[in-house]
Amino acid sequence: MARVPFATRENMTPAGQKIWDEIESSRGGVARNYAALLTNPEAAEALAGLGGYARYVTPLDLRVKTLAILTAAREAHGHYVWTVNQRGAKEAGISDDIVSAIHEFRAPVGLDAKDAVVVQFVLELLRQHRVSDATFEALRSQVGDAGVVDVLVVSGYYHTLAHALQALEVELPEGTSSALTYQTGKAPGS
Repeated sequence: MARVPFATRENMTPAGQKIWDEIESSRGGVARNYAALLTNPEAAEALAGLGGYARYVTPLDLRVKTLAILTAAREAHGHYVWTVNQRGAKEAGISDDIVSAIHEFRAPVGLDAKDAVVVQFVLELLRQHRVSDATFEALRSQVGDAGVVDVLVVSGYYHTLAHALQALEVELPEGTSSALTYQTGKAPGS
């Protein structure tokens, strides 16, 4: 059970209802993750704005975006974000082997160079809180300057969302089992 009550549109102020409606219309509904975050409508609105860009607007290639999302979710041990997003890996052309490598903390080893640089960039950022010149330049040559910023936004948003949902203990949608196990793999230094 979530640590905060799930908001409902009916129990919100008119200003909160407006935010609820914006989130609902942009996402086709209000899932549990945002129902929990809407306990604070203004904060949920700010996060949803960034998430809307990361999810719907960024021109990043779907494969690059999905690799960044999965890596950020795994690094945060975010079962909700991982489970909900790993289902889209096939649509992005990402094989089960690559998903397993990220899941088991083996990536970027064994990935082709283009995939490896995306994963390495996110890993360096989240583990070392900086990115080496070599990794930065490799990603920049692949996605351009604006693309680098988009990878930062995507990985930052999904890492933040994963942490928030873990802290609030938001359960997965009804009938969904976690695709993230905590026993498989261990991040270096964990």
